[in-house]
Amino acid sequence: MDYSRIGVIGLGYVGLPLACLCAKRGYEVIGFDTSYRVISQLLQGKSHIRDHSTEKLLSEALVSSHFSPTSDPLVLSSCNIYIICVPTPITSHHEPDLTPLKGAIELISSHLREGDLVVVESTVFPGTCEHIIAPMISDLTGLDCNGQISLAHCPERVNPGDHFWTAENIPRVVGAMDQFGANRAAQFYASILGGQIYDVRDVRSYFRPKFSLGNIGELVTKQLPLGSVTKMRSIRDAEAVKAMENTVRDVNIAFVNELAMISDVLGLDVVDIIDGMSTKPFGKGPFYPGAGVGGHCIAVDPEWLKDASIKAGYMPELIQLSRNTNNQMPNYTVGVLQDLYSELLLPIRGQSVAILGVAYKRNVDDSRESPFYAIRDLLVSKGANVNIYDSWVTTENTHSSLADALKNVSGVLIVTDHDDMIAEFLQLDLLSLELKVVVDGRNVIDKKSLPDSILYRGIGRR
Repeated sequence: MDYSRIGVIGLGYVGLPLACLCAKRGYEVIGFDTSYRVISQLLQGKSHIRDHSTEKLLSEALVSSHFSPTSDPLVLSSCNIYIICVPTPITSHHEPDLTPLKGAIELISSHLREGDLVVVESTVFPGTCEHIIAPMISDLTGLDCNGQISLAHCPERVNPGDHFWTAENIPRVVGAMDQFGANRAAQFYASILGGQIYDVRDVRSYFRPKFSLGNIGELVTKQLPLGSVTKMRSIRDAEAVKAMENTVRDVNIAFVNELAMISDVLGLDVVDIIDGMSTKPFGKGPFYPGAGVGGHCIAVDPEWLKDASIKAGYMPELIQLSRNTNNQMPNYTVGVLQDLYSELLLPIRGQSVAILGVAYKRNVDDSRESPFYAIRDLLVSKGANVNIYDSWVTTENTHSSLADALKNVSGVLIVTDHDDMIAEFLQLDLLSLELKVVVDGRNVIDKKSLPDSILYRGIGRR
C-alpha cells in the first residue's frame, strides 16, 4: 500500500509545522482543525502562529500545493497515516485531561482501515496508548493495534522562537505497540527529517563511550545528527521521554529558583554565580531562575508523570517539591516588588504597576501556563492598579504602546523578556517617568542601565 496521504489532527504549535514539513517533502497532507478562524487564515496563506520557522514552512507548503487545511472531517477518509497533535492539558486539580485526545481518536475512527498508521504526538503519561488509545481504537473500529493498525507514539518536540532547532531538524524518538509499527513510524519520520534511524541501544553506546587511557580527561560533547530518529524499546518508554525530559528541566529550574532565594537573603548575585558555575567544563546546564516557568510543557508534563506514578503506587516527592517551588515563584516575585515599595515606605495598595509581558517566554505569542496571570491577580488582590503591555501577546494589553503603559506608574514588573520590548524599554527616557521601582522577573536588565533613582531587584540579584 502506498502510504502517501497524511492527516494531521490539530494545527497548533505542533501540528502546523509538522503538516507543512510533510507537504514540503512531497506527501499529500490534510491538515484538520476545529477552529474555522485558523483554517480561514491558513487558506489565505497566513499563519495564526507568530513564529519565523513555522511561517516559512507554511509558505513552502502552500507553494508545493500538497497542503490542504480543512475543518471537514470527511476529507480525512483518504488518508493512510494519521498524526494526532491535539493539546493534552491538565485540569484545575492538576490531573491529566485526555478529552481532546479521545475526541481526535473518535474523529478518525470512522476512516481507519487495516494497514493504517496512527501516531500520537500529544504528550501523554506512560501507558496511555496501550491501556486507553489502543482499546478505544479496537472498540470503535473492530481492528487491533498489534498488526491490523500500527499505533505509535512520537513525543512532540517544538521550541517556538528558536531559529535553529525547528521541525525540520530536531532529533525525534518513536515507540510503537509492536516492532513492525516502530519500524514504519521511524521510516516515516526519517523520510521527512532526512536523518538516520537509530536503535535506542545504539544511542546508549553512542553517548557512553568506553574510556581508555588515551581519552580519559578529554572534553567530548556529542549530539546525534540533525533530524535523526531513535526507536525506543517500547511505546511506554517513548511516552515517558517527553514527560521525563521536561520534568528534569522543571526540577533543575526549581533548584535554581531556590538558589535565587538563598542568594537574595545572603546578598549574592545568582546570575553572576551561575555564569561562573557554567564555566566548569562538564555537567549540565546552566539553568536560570525566573518569575515562573510557564509554557505548556514544563508546567504540565511533570503533572502527567506524577499522576502516572501515584496511580502506580509511588509518590514522587522531588517532583512535587519542584512543582510547589515553581508554582510559588509568582508569589515570590510580587513579594520582591512589595519589599521595594516598603523600602520607600510606600504601600503597594494604590500604586500603579506596569506588567511587561504576558507570554510564557521571550519572542513567542503563546501565553499558556504563563506566570503573568498569577502575578496580575496577586497585584490586583493587593490593591495595585495594573497596566499591561506585551509586544507579542496583545489580547491582555491595557494600552496600545509601551510608552502609554508606563505613564504615571511607580513600578514595573518584567514577566517576559521579549527582545524588542526590553530594547524599547531601555531606550525610553526613564528619568522623565514617575518610575520608582523595577522588578526584573527574567534577570535580563543590567542594573547599571537604569537611573540611580530607580530601585532595582531581580530574582536572586540586587
